[in-house]
Amino acid sequence: MRLLRIEASMENWNRRSVLATGAIIAVGTGVATAKPKRTDDLPTVAESDGWSSVGGGPGNARRADANALETPDTVAWRNEGGGEPAVVDGTVYLAGDEIRALDAADGSLEWETEIDGQSQNVTVADDTVYVGGEGLVALEAATGSEEWSTSVGDGSVSAPLVAFGTAYVLSEGSLYAFDATDGSLRWERESVDVDDYDGGPMAFQARQSQVVATDDSVWVALEGAGQDGLAELEPATGETRWSGPVEAGAGDLAAADGTLLVQNDSLESVYTFDAERRETEEKLTDAYVLSIDDGVAVTQGRYDLQAVSLDDSGRTTGWTHSGSYTYGLPVIVGDTVVVTHSSPDPGADDDAVLGLDLEDGSESWAYEFDDGERWTDGADAGFLAVEDGTVYAQRGQELVAIRPTGWEEGGDEEKSDETDDGSDDEEYEPGEDDGNDSEEDEGVGNESDSNQSDGDENGGLGNGDDGTDDGNGGDASNETSGDDGDDTDGMPGFTAGAGIAGGALGLEWLRRRAGTETDLED
Repeated sequence: MRLLRIEASMENWNRRSVLATGAIIAVGTGVATAKPKRTDDLPTVAESDGWSSVGGGPGNARRADANALETPDTVAWRNEGGGEPAVVDGTVYLAGDEIRALDAADGSLEWETEIDGQSQNVTVADDTVYVGGEGLVALEAATGSEEWSTSVGDGSVSAPLVAFGTAYVLSEGSLYAFDATDGSLRWERESVDVDDYDGGPMAFQARQSQVVATDDSVWVALEGAGQDGLAELEPATGETRWSGPVEAGAGDLAAADGTLLVQNDSLESVYTFDAERRETEEKLTDAYVLSIDDGVAVTQGRYDLQAVSLDDSGRTTGWTHSGSYTYGLPVIVGDTVVVTHSSPDPGADDDAVLGLDLEDGSESWAYEFDDGERWTDGADAGFLAVEDGTVYAQRGQELVAIRPTGWEEGGDEEKSDETDDGSDDEEYEPGEDDGNDSEEDEGVGNESDSNQSDGDENGGLGNGDDGTDDGNGGDASNETSGDDGDDTDGMPGFTAGAGIAGGALGLEWLRRRAGTETDLED
C-alpha cells in the first residue's frame, strides 16, 4: 500500500524532482561496492556545449550541433573588435586586449577582464574561460574573475585545447599539458621521434588548430626537415601511441567520427586519415579550409568549394561549386553548409552568407550584407561561427550576429548525444581500452602489427608502428599499466543485499519527499 501512496503523490512532481530521486536511488544501490576512484584518473572538465573554441570545439571540426538552421534575415547586433568568438550557454566570449563576455541575445556587455599580453581566441569548458597570451589564464565564465594563471615557457601561448580535464597549449615549438582545474603542469614535450623518419626529432607546430582531440587521444601536427609529421599522444602522459611522416607543409587538423582531416598548406590539399587504422584514405586537391561531420567533409580551396562523402551514409552525393576566390569558410550545421561568399569582380553582388544543401549543394538561402563593407573575397571573412540559430561573421573590424526574425534563445534542436566531435562527455580513464588494438592495455609505446602499413600511393601520410616516448613525457607515476589494484574491468556490481537496502532507502526518501513537496505546494 505504501508504494501506491508514493505513486499517487508523484503526480505533482516536476522533472527536477524525478531526476534528483533517480540520483538518490542510484547512489543507494551502488554504495556498498562502489569502485574506488583511480589515483591516476584525470579530473572531469567536460567540453561545454556550443561553439566553444576556434573551429567550434576540441575536434576543430567546424560544425554546429543542430539539426536545422532557419534562414537568417536580419542583423541582430554588432560589436567592435575581437577575433573568432566562443559562444556557449547564451554568452559570446571575445579575446583581444581585454577578454569580454557579451549577451548573445543583444550583444550587451556582461563583463570584461584585462590579461597580460594579447590573445586572439578563447576556449570555454566547464564554466571556465581559458585564455592564452603571455601565459595561460583561467577565468570564471560567469564573472570574468581569475581562477588561476601560470607562465608557459618564454614565448606567447596559443589558446588551449581543453579535453580530458587538461588544457593543452603550444609555445615555442613545445606542447604543454596543464590540469584544467588548478593550472598545475601535468607534462611537457619538446619534440617527437617520428617512425620511418630519419631527420631527427620533430618539433610541434604553432597554431592551436594543429592540436585536436578524439575520443581517447590527442593528435598533433609536427614540423621536420623535408617532411612533417603526425602523431597520436596519450592524453594523460604525452607519450607517443603512434607517429608517421607526412609531406612537408602540414597545417590544420580536424577530427570527427574516427576520421582526421590533415591539411597541407604547401600543396593546398587535404588528406583524409582513418584514426583507428592509422591509414591515409584519400587526397582532396584544391582544399585548405576544413569542415567535417559524421560521414562527410566540406573543404574550401582557391577555386572550389567541395563536399565529399567519407562513408556510405549517403549524407551527400558529392558536389563542387567553382569560383576563383569566391567561397570562404564552411560550417556544417545539420544538413546545411553555411559558407561566406564574395566576388572580387567589379560590379559583383554584395557579400553574402549562403546556406547550401549538404546533400546536393543547391542553395537553400542567402543573406546579403548592405553595410558598405567589402570582403576582398569569400575567404577574407576572417571567421564564421554558428550557434543557437545565429551566424557570427566578421565585417571590417566588427563582429556581426545575423539570425531569423522572431529568434528565440535556445531554439536550436540539439543533435543526439551520440554525435562525436572529438570530445566525450564520459570521464576519460588512462589505461582503459582505446580501441587501438594494442597488445597490452597500456596503449602507450606498444607495437601493434595490425596497424602497420606501407604508406599511401599519394605520397601522403606514412603509417608506421606505434611510436615510443621521446623521454619528455609524464613521470613514471603517471604512466598507466592497467594494474591499479582493482581487478574489476567492467561496470562495478553490487550485492543483492546492498541493492535491496539501497532500494528501500530510496523508496522511503521518495515517500518523505513527496509529502514535503505536497506541503510546500499547498
